[in-house]
Amino acid sequence: MLTPSEIISMRQPPMPLSVTASLNRGLPVHDWYLMPESYSEPLIAGAIEKFDIGSNDIVLDPFSGTGTTVITAVLKGVNGIGLEINPFLCFASRVKLDWNVDLANFATSLKQVLQEAQPLLESISPTQDLFTEVIPKAVIRRSESILAGLQEPDMPRLYKWMSKVVVQKVLLLDYLIHAMVPERIQPHFLLALASILRPASNMKLTAHAFGSNTERKDAPVYALFAERLLKMDTDLGYLRSHSGYGRGQIYHADSRAASTVSRLSGDGLAASLAITSPPYLNNLDYTMQTRMELFFLRFVQNMSELRDLRKAMVICDAKAMYKDVKDSERVQEVESIQDIAVSLREMHKDKNWGWDYAFMTTQYFGGMLRVLEGVQPLLKRNAPFVLIVGESVHSGVKIPLPEILAELGERAGYKFEEINVLRCRRSSSHAHELREAEVILRKQ
Repeated sequence: MLTPSEIISMRQPPMPLSVTASLNRGLPVHDWYLMPESYSEPLIAGAIEKFDIGSNDIVLDPFSGTGTTVITAVLKGVNGIGLEINPFLCFASRVKLDWNVDLANFATSLKQVLQEAQPLLESISPTQDLFTEVIPKAVIRRSESILAGLQEPDMPRLYKWMSKVVVQKVLLLDYLIHAMVPERIQPHFLLALASILRPASNMKLTAHAFGSNTERKDAPVYALFAERLLKMDTDLGYLRSHSGYGRGQIYHADSRAASTVSRLSGDGLAASLAITSPPYLNNLDYTMQTRMELFFLRFVQNMSELRDLRKAMVICDAKAMYKDVKDSERVQEVESIQDIAVSLREMHKDKNWGWDYAFMTTQYFGGMLRVLEGVQPLLKRNAPFVLIVGESVHSGVKIPLPEILAELGERAGYKFEEINVLRCRRSSSHAHELREAEVILRKQ
């Protein structure tokens, strides 16, 4: 592990909250779909300026999530490339980059869908049968494929996450979108629908937790959906009135995979800056954050497919004990990581709960080493790689992620440049202060 003397700087930036996604609220495109794990547009804009990235350059984000990095780059006239393994998030960021739509067609479809939806949604009650009592009144173009979309998703605890009447309203909107909206712009309407699932549900989502709120028997589904669509319509008009944008592309890909590197390198990708916020080592199943979106939009059909997705992600969940994921083998010789694993095993030696924090930790850092190695061929020489990461504590064992990722960066052949603290957090569950920081590496 790096000693304090090897850490070049630990500076506090002028905007300590610039790491938070809350700053993206209200911005064009960015807030079409938001997640609290995202970082902010000002953080990316600042990095583009700091590293003097120009219109002929490419910015790469290997964990592109909802597309903050790529969208910010494109809006500033810079080209952006994102990699994302979650199929819904890949869909969301692609839609957020799709601005070349017929505005008149969009406005007409918006008006028609909302006019059809409002009386139907207001008529739905928990005692009704969606197929026999509501849909016949709304039949525009009956087909088996559209009606199949009205089947409730095979998601465990569906009615714990969302009330029955809200589920029916969401399914009806999904039906109307597929029946009434031209295929070219259906993705925008479906993203608007996806963006209201969490606000209409019983679930509370924060950057570090996912759980139930007080049960909501109903929700203003129509008002939420209309607000999202109207915001999209306004933003598309604003975007059309400007020019000078860069080009953006999102790949559905695992940034650890050699096939990703080979395919992108074959396209001639040479990025001038990589910047990303990988999953934090916080014992969180990140598929929980988009579970409703994944199931309602049919990106996964059942828990088996969801499990396959979890296995394809960097492991940061102590319950994800997948022995066929071999990332931990990559860090067997890294003493700093193995020392932490030993401490975690000692803390949990008397517990028999089926969770393995030590294995989670070695799997996580092994996966991140693969990411560092996989991104390197996609960068220009001397290009910076900025990672926004946060420390974590498990059973009293503090894990200094910034320093360990800096060490892994050097093992992967980068030059370590500096660690800058973005903000410090405290938790009610322990006495440790946790830093969120940017780790800056350089390709040699």
